[in-house]
Amino acid sequence: MVFFSLFSAIVTAQTIEDIHWYTEEYPPYNYMENGVLKGIAVDVLVEIWKKVGLKKTTKDINLVPWPRGVKMVKTKPGTCLFSTTLTNERKDVLGWKFVYPIPLINDEPENHVIARKSKHVIFNSVDDLKNYDGTFGIVNGDVGESLLSESGVNAAKFDRTANPISLIKKLEKGRYDVISYSFDTAKTKMKEIGVDPSQYEIVYEFPAKQMGYAFYHSTDAAILKKFQKALDELHSEGTTEKIKRNMQNLKIAQSQAPSWD
Repeated sequence: MVFFSLFSAIVTAQTIEDIHWYTEEYPPYNYMENGVLKGIAVDVLVEIWKKVGLKKTTKDINLVPWPRGVKMVKTKPGTCLFSTTLTNERKDVLGWKFVYPIPLINDEPENHVIARKSKHVIFNSVDDLKNYDGTFGIVNGDVGESLLSESGVNAAKFDRTANPISLIKKLEKGRYDVISYSFDTAKTKMKEIGVDPSQYEIVYEFPAKQMGYAFYHSTDAAILKKFQKALDELHSEGTTEKIKRNMQNLKIAQSQAPSWD
């Protein structure tokens, strides 16, 4: 029994070096480009690592489908998933621990309900969402699902997909009229698969939420405190703002490239 207790203590011991990092394709915060992970959240994390003395690179980050990342941070000690929107469900029900905030690219709400313009769909209130008799397309475990649930929408109306590409394809094919997802990210994914973003619009905007790095619920408080201190210092030094501006400039340059017109 003593041996088992000692073994368990060793297994569950945590240090900063023990954390395993998971992310998904969610531009402009985290995405793969030419085999290299990039994005606001990725760049900020690399700077945090430097602050806390970790000699890690983007190769130490695991790029996985969002549902798998959610499963890892729910069930596996020593894991972190990003970039993750802070919701009541994730904080209070799942008990995830957050280091935040990650700077938002547009300093405004990032989560939306999206529809094809020709459908003439509009939601003016939470009640409109709850009373909608159609289906909401969502990525399984994504914040779009959490926000609909928090708004009181019946989960029976959710059509879950494994990734954003599948979500966009189903929307384009008319499998459902609306999706709950970030419009900024959706437009990027639309362009990747040859879908015209100008045919779609935001029909509802959820209140702004902060984004951060979500850790397994029993992560050592000392680790969280050290990471939060490093992130706070990056904010006060202007490093995170510089990272955000660099991404904004990149998006401006991309917007000046040949368009769909």
